[in-house]
Amino acid sequence: MKNKRVSIPILILIPLLIAACGAPQPIEPTPTSEPAPEPTAVVLGVGYIPSVQFAPLYVAIEKGYFADEGLTLSLEYGFETDYVKLLALGKREFIIASGDVVILSRSQQLPVTYVAEWYTKYPVVVFSPAEQGVATPKDLVGKTVGIPGLFGTSYVGWKALVHAANLPEEEITLKSVGFNQAAALQEGLVDAAVDYAANGPVQFQMQGVPTNVIVVDDYMHLPSNGLVTNEQTLVSHPERVEGMVRALLRGIADTLANPDEAFEISLKHVPEAAQNPEMNRPIFDASLPYWTPTSPDALGRTDPAIWPATAAFMLQAGLMDKSVSTEGIWTNAFVDKAGVTLP
Repeated sequence: MKNKRVSIPILILIPLLIAACGAPQPIEPTPTSEPAPEPTAVVLGVGYIPSVQFAPLYVAIEKGYFADEGLTLSLEYGFETDYVKLLALGKREFIIASGDVVILSRSQQLPVTYVAEWYTKYPVVVFSPAEQGVATPKDLVGKTVGIPGLFGTSYVGWKALVHAANLPEEEITLKSVGFNQAAALQEGLVDAAVDYAANGPVQFQMQGVPTNVIVVDDYMHLPSNGLVTNEQTLVSHPERVEGMVRALLRGIADTLANPDEAFEISLKHVPEAAQNPEMNRPIFDASLPYWTPTSPDALGRTDPAIWPATAAFMLQAGLMDKSVSTEGIWTNAFVDKAGVTLP
């Protein structure tokens, strides 16, 4: 009987002891962070060959501004006319192109849109040795003017000058000299030449040749180089467009704020320039005024008024076959969202 009395509390105590120890507490899962999304690869079509004239892009790449937007940018060098076709076909998402090319493309039903201004002035000039006495557009009458050919930015700039200054074009001889304008002038083949502001005049400057320069933008303001995308990207990836715009504008702003640093960064991306920085610094310096906005808060913004005026001029000058509405050709919406201004 005693054994039975003793065994009962023991049987009771064992489960009580187990209960007192308690069941294992549930382990809360350790919170895990979402993996960072893979950056989006973007190929940007830019003009011709690597050059210090693309400094803002090199600065934006070097400082990680495109990476900040979740983008991995690579530059592809070639011809603007080829890239605008690839853009319209959806084989590129972004290119650098001038406003006149965008207008011409729209007249051909190509769905491309200008989303941010880079060059604030059209970079075409007419230059000549000072001894020729060609200081104003009217001085060109009766002269022979060299030009790469009847195509491209130089030709558009020339036609704009003729249009704005009301020059009698039949009294001026145009001569195709390829991209050897400075040499053609020095050899006496022409009296003046159409070129980029950062090219022929800079060559003369470095050679110490007194030079007269007629700046096309002083007579007619045309939409110049900027960031261009296609309708598909605008609709499907507006955040990508905004990111590209913001990164580009940050690169421009930094270049203008610290040109010495920007030039050094450019030399890393243009090995040929790094081999001869003394020859390339004047080219870079000559480009800076063409990137500078009229006010700090105007960075990237295109002037709405110049688009219909340019379209009308292009039609009148025979640069395109039919008129085109400029509605939707450009937008400042992404520049406004980017919120980048000069310091």
